[in-house]
Amino acid sequence: MKAFSTIASRLALAAAIAGAAPLAAQAAPQGHRAPQCANCGTVVSNHTYERAAERASGLGAGGGAVVGGLLGNQIGSGNGRTLATIAGAVGGAYAGNRVERNMHAVTYTDVRVRMAKGGYRTFTEQGRPRFGNGEHVRVLQGRLVRN
Repeated sequence: MKAFSTIASRLALAAAIAGAAPLAAQAAPQGHRAPQCANCGTVVSNHTYERAAERASGLGAGGGAVVGGLLGNQIGSGNGRTLATIAGAVGGAYAGNRVERNMHAVTYTDVRVRMAKGGYRTFTEQGRPRFGNGEHVRVLQGRLVRN
């Protein structure tokens, strides 16, 4: 009978330990950390540049052609003058078009962000930089906002 009570007490002790193990594991904190924001990051760099307008109204080309033609007409005589007038008009039209496109240039900024979950993303925004290097930001509907 003594052997039976020893076995029973050992089984009871094993059951108590097995039943208490999950509670002990739950009670011990495992390095509690706040959850990371999946859409958050830190600005790493800004690159600002200007992009010329894709199209011009034609006023620059027209004005340039007139001025270039007048200047070309002042050179040479006979067929040479005609050729100089045509070349001046073509060159003036091209130059006038380029000047007009550059006058309507748009400023863009590429913002490079190191994401909290790892990796980098680059966002292109119109205008001057809104965020400084090291600033914490969040992506909201595809745009950067201060965090």
